[in-house]
Amino acid sequence: MRLSILGAACSLFIMSLPTQTSAQVVWDVPALMRPGAPSGFSVLLLEAHPSDELGVLAAWRRSPAPVGLGLRGGLAEDSRGDLAGLFGADVSGSLGTLEGAGDPGVIWWTGAGLGVGDDVVISFPLGLVIGWEAREESITFMPYVGVHASLDVFTGPGDDIDLDASVDLGLDMGFGSDLMVRFGVAVGGRDALGIGVRLPG
Repeated sequence: MRLSILGAACSLFIMSLPTQTSAQVVWDVPALMRPGAPSGFSVLLLEAHPSDELGVLAAWRRSPAPVGLGLRGGLAEDSRGDLAGLFGADVSGSLGTLEGAGDPGVIWWTGAGLGVGDDVVISFPLGLVIGWEAREESITFMPYVGVHASLDVFTGPGDDIDLDASVDLGLDMGFGSDLMVRFGVAVGGRDALGIGVRLPG
């Protein structure tokens, strides 16, 4: 209970801070992080922050979170319409389970990455995620909700450092063939959307 109250208070405080206006895409949204985030390759269509145009994102994990390292890379248009790349790596750890329906798991995660285009923004996120798992016949539903703050270092004209935050929501749906449909959204200081699949194998 104390952890949830502290997390909510920190989230409200962070999201009330002023944010830097930048055209450059960032790598950490949608977060796609949850207890048990799948190993292997995921490929998603991406609406990156701060652009409204579609891009593509590829993510890879050797082991399900919170074990090991996660990598991602993608291409998207920035808010000026120029093509930009995004690259990042994440690590995570378990904070145990909460008592209640489904005994949800809790993890922390952090990482580092780049958004590279006409400008460069280096982002260092830190977040908490709660995730559940429920099975209905041959489909497994894995919803999650979290919050993360990101320290952004902007390079180029007007170098700056900024703190931003978002609420992370998502749903993974697993099928017996190892195919998994993945959906993630970020709202708040960083708005982004991703939808795609974890490839079998």
